[in-house]
Amino acid sequence: MTQTQPIPQEFQWRDLREWLEAVEAIGELRHVKGATSEAEIGAITEMLEQREDSPAALFESIPGFDDDYRVLSNSMGTRTRQAITLGLDPATATHLNMLSYWREMMRSFSPIEPVVLTGGSIQENILSGDQVDLGLFPAPIWHPKDGGRYIGTASLNIVRDPETGIINVGSYRNQIFDRNSLGIRVAPPHHGGIIKEKWTERGEPCPIVIVVGHDPLLFMAACVEGPQLGESELAWAGGVSGKPIEVIEGEVTGLPIPANAEIALEGFITTDEFQKEGPYGEWTGYYQDGYQNERVVRVHKIYHRSDPIILGCPQGKPPHEDNRFLAYLRSGMIWDQLEKAGVPGIVDVWSPPEGANRLMTVVAIESQYAGHGKQAGLIASQCAAAVEVNRLTVVVDAGVNVTSLQDVMWAMLTRSDPDRDLEVVSGTKGARLDMAMGPGERELKVNSRMIIDATTPFHWKDHPEAGEPIASIERTQSTKEKWEWLLD
Repeated sequence: MTQTQPIPQEFQWRDLREWLEAVEAIGELRHVKGATSEAEIGAITEMLEQREDSPAALFESIPGFDDDYRVLSNSMGTRTRQAITLGLDPATATHLNMLSYWREMMRSFSPIEPVVLTGGSIQENILSGDQVDLGLFPAPIWHPKDGGRYIGTASLNIVRDPETGIINVGSYRNQIFDRNSLGIRVAPPHHGGIIKEKWTERGEPCPIVIVVGHDPLLFMAACVEGPQLGESELAWAGGVSGKPIEVIEGEVTGLPIPANAEIALEGFITTDEFQKEGPYGEWTGYYQDGYQNERVVRVHKIYHRSDPIILGCPQGKPPHEDNRFLAYLRSGMIWDQLEKAGVPGIVDVWSPPEGANRLMTVVAIESQYAGHGKQAGLIASQCAAAVEVNRLTVVVDAGVNVTSLQDVMWAMLTRSDPDRDLEVVSGTKGARLDMAMGPGERELKVNSRMIIDATTPFHWKDHPEAGEPIASIERTQSTKEKWEWLLD
């Protein structure tokens, strides 16, 4: 799978609704009627996200709201749905193909800037002034102790740098406060946080558009963490899809709004209005207390399609949906950065969804010299794509299946000796949500990390007593292809 050729016509789609048709065609969409937004949508989503093969869920006829207002969750929880999002044939969405796709993409990628249209389906309904009412939409309470309804969990927060004019798109959580105001949880070093602070320093409200229903590719672009500050996520999404993203200009801010999105909220991040935000169930699987004085986003205008769909991707105990689709992209980035750092012999890399794509990295190598395993582990633990938190980095031999934590644990327990193969590095980049740090330590955003070299030591790997593994990836895969029906 590569992105060097235009996407075949049969795998192209224009908006979330055409994406849903493609997902339904492969049997991976479930229609759920009558689930409550106060408890059941969040609970069902949590259940689905814990299963690797679970379908996407489109919640309909939600009690207390217009029957035609809907919520979609677990949109990209499987490789096949990720393939559809990328315009690829879902029948070819194997682990190796998905990883190869992203590695090739990073080698040959060219961004495509968005194109501005004079109108789009997002303008089917426009509410302004006293018509603005965020309570019209069935934003769920995703976790039992959340501080309120979160309409933005897979949202696009679109802002413009006041100095350069560059558009930035980030996915940050958005809690509804009242009929025309909501929160945005973003702080430096996130690019959106940097831009927000620039507006604050000027004493001006920050223009913003928050898109809470849209095609999953744009959500992926907002999550990617690959573009540098000043590089456009909309252009990134265009480069991935092979065609420009179609946008209109907001009537209040002039910011770009995806022309075929479902719901967009346009307004300003205020300079003098503050409200308590949270708590919220976060990506580590624990509640975050929230923030006592979060800036308020005042919504001036709502755009939405008829029968609109909220796109939801709540955080929670990993693995959750974004862990599954970011695993391939992040793994490809780490692999690319290892090679650019001069580490030879890399045969596989995995950022396990169980580690929320931040807590663990596994690298498989063909060992070529003494110290090779430690070199790979130390660099993988600190490269840009894996630097945040990254509690554990494990390096294994080429025959180990890096996507199987069972296999990785086997390699660790049978190949590594703590005295010889374990390194702890202190003073590394942490995060405020690092639950392993004491409450008074989290604000420092500094942690330590462990590197385990679970490869066969180079100086005796050819010794007759070094041990030859019984199982092999090839044998396991060929057996599954022919006989996996026995497990049904």
